[in-house]
Amino acid sequence: MTNKTVDTSPQLYARIGGVLYLIIIVIGFCSEFFVRDKLVVSGDVTATANNIMASESLWRISIAGDLILLVCAVPLTLILYVLLRPVNKHLALLAVFFNMVEFPIEAASKLCLFAALFLSGNADYLKAFEPPQLHALVTISLKLHDHGFAIDLVFCGFACLVYGYLLFRSGYFPRTLGVLMAIAV
Repeated sequence: MTNKTVDTSPQLYARIGGVLYLIIIVIGFCSEFFVRDKLVVSGDVTATANNIMASESLWRISIAGDLILLVCAVPLTLILYVLLRPVNKHLALLAVFFNMVEFPIEAASKLCLFAALFLSGNADYLKAFEPPQLHALVTISLKLHDHGFAIDLVFCGFACLVYGYLLFRSGYFPRTLGVLMAIAV
């Protein structure tokens, strides 16, 4: 019995990576523009808390979608490394390291969305707070999420710059794809 390794085609990796990227874009767009932008009312903490509670399932689905997005980002990172390692192994690894910092920051920021949900509820332990206090805590949670996401985007931006450069230099990806990746964030 021989032990044969199956070489996977770079085209297959590229297609899988493309599908993962599409999933990430669609989920990210839907979570931000169809959920958070609809439920969070700028300058009105009471309306925001009421909207979150009234649409609790939608808020939870959005958070789950964000976590699925992160799950898709992990194999995408591996695929990009495998595809771009021949261009420059060290830069491809640098991009992976930027992603390794980015992903936990983004995951941690999603906890703030759960906090906003829990603080908008009517659990017995919340009776220790007055409604204005709870609404202020919801606002703080949402602001923490936004700031965490902004920090995440710094690392994502550097990863995209490196990936864009590698795609541009690869010779086997369209150069336009490299430029688009570099300006993605």
